Amino acid sequence: MNLRQALTAAPLLALLGSAAAHADDVTDQIQEALKAYENKDLGTAAAALDAASSLIRQMKAESLGSLLPAPPAGWEAEEAQTAGGVGPIVGGIHAECNYHKGEQSVKVAITGNSPLLQMMAMVFNNPMAMGADNKLVIVDGRKAIYNKSDNAYRVLVGNQALVEVSGEHGVDEATLKTFLKGVNFAGVETAVK
Repeated sequence: MNLRQALTAAPLLALLGSAAAHADDVTDQIQEALKAYENKDLGTAAAALDAASSLIRQMKAESLGSLLPAPPAGWEAEEAQTAGGVGPIVGGIHAECNYHKGEQSVKVAITGNSPLLQMMAMVFNNPMAMGADNKLVIVDGRKAIYNKSDNAYRVLVGNQALVEVSGEHGVDEATLKTFLKGVNFAGVETAVK
């Protein structure tokens, strides 16, 4: 392997970490990319690296899913949904879970590594950009924006992730805060790095 090949593969290999469940698929794609690159088949090399990157994003999204809160007493949780590379505009990684108690429902969503988070950072850092329906609150030492019409809390985590907790059908702010406090924020910060 020459220096150029090593530099091409190094960033992807560094992201592999302990993701053993997908390690074979990821390393197979990286090896395919290296072989294609050696044969000057740049299109195949790029496609294989894109596939490896997508698999890694999927693993990162799955790790976000494990950081969603357990349902509080009396609530039931659906299976968490995760996605890596959630679209050309939003991008990034995403995990969400819906919770139910009778007619009430709460959704907790975590989005990370998305270009849209830069716009959210501007809102969090500039109270004038918040709008009349939003208010800045502190929940467990973290800045959050509560939007009354959406009945939702939004917390920006290190400018790399957005945690949203929203409620419908009579869910009050205290219940939303309970869900928000159940999010593993330290884990979110680590997962989106």
